[in-house]
Amino acid sequence: MTETTSEQHEPAAESARPAGAASDGGPVEPHERREGAGQRQPAEPDATGTGDVPEPEAGPEPDAEAEPDTETEAAAEAGDQTEAAPATPPEEPDPDPDPDPDSEGGRLGTRVRGQLRTFALAAAGVALSAVVAAVVSAYLDIWSASEPPPGAPRITAASEVWWDLLNDHHLVRAAPGATYEKKPLLMGDAQDTLAQIVTEGGVDAGMMRIRLILTNLTRTPATITSVRARIERTHPVPAGPLYYCGGPQGTADVSRVTLDLTLPERPAMEQDGHEQPQAQYPSTKVQVAAQGDPAYFDVAVQAGTAAGPTTLAYEFVLDIGYTQGSRQQHLIVDASGRPFVLAQGIETWTEAFRCNDTGWSTPGGAG
Repeated sequence: MTETTSEQHEPAAESARPAGAASDGGPVEPHERREGAGQRQPAEPDATGTGDVPEPEAGPEPDAEAEPDTETEAAAEAGDQTEAAPATPPEEPDPDPDPDPDSEGGRLGTRVRGQLRTFALAAAGVALSAVVAAVVSAYLDIWSASEPPPGAPRITAASEVWWDLLNDHHLVRAAPGATYEKKPLLMGDAQDTLAQIVTEGGVDAGMMRIRLILTNLTRTPATITSVRARIERTHPVPAGPLYYCGGPQGTADVSRVTLDLTLPERPAMEQDGHEQPQAQYPSTKVQVAAQGDPAYFDVAVQAGTAAGPTTLAYEFVLDIGYTQGSRQQHLIVDASGRPFVLAQGIETWTEAFRCNDTGWSTPGGAG
């Protein structure tokens, strides 16, 4: 007797397949799914009569029987994790999103931001300048308490050349060929005419007065200790006519400090009322005022007398010795960057043309 066997199969992963899932052949009707899930039909006996029941031909099995749907499980696990994790707050939108740079609002915003940056940089520059100015001012104030900043002069000097015609003769040796005696006085002033003669090649002779103007740049007074002439060079004088003005006519109060260029090794000397040297200048303490007040000193410079081709002109500067605190220092004074020039004078005034109210008188008049 041939036994008929049948195999009972569990429904093919009904629970794993989501509802409405389709097989390879399209949607499956409910009665078809129940038939497929029931018993298989008994196989026909082998025609040979051996009784061996051939294995039923394996049909295409649903994908759910082969392995569980991993995507579904992952989604389920993700759902569980989502439920377990705290909800993330949604991002708030930017309250002021950048406008489109090509739009009118974007261009306006760009200009406004650029102007704000410019104003900020300008304000920073002004603040930095104020800080630097304050630092420099404090630095200079600190140094001015005792001396000027390093490298700056401690004392400045200026000079003026002049003559007191009530007490002095102003003599000029003109260039060869000069004929000023044939012309009226320049602008009616003898001094201006003599200055013009010097400008056109002449040279002052006999004596001159140099007014020194010294200004102390520190708060420490400076004391003058000596005045000397330093001769730079000598040269022959012009061989033109002589012209002069002035002469002793009063008792004006002028300096009696003199320098003799014929004795350059001797410092300035003080004279008595008879023009006789008494002592080295200054015989008493002479100070330059502190911090900015100018001081004036007059020095009469003499060059002696000479005649003929041996007459010399001296080019010189003044060497001022002074102390400030405990330091001995020197200051060189010249005529606006050039040396002073003074030639030797004459023995008798009969050799020169003398100025009058309108022009020049012939030589021979007493002076």
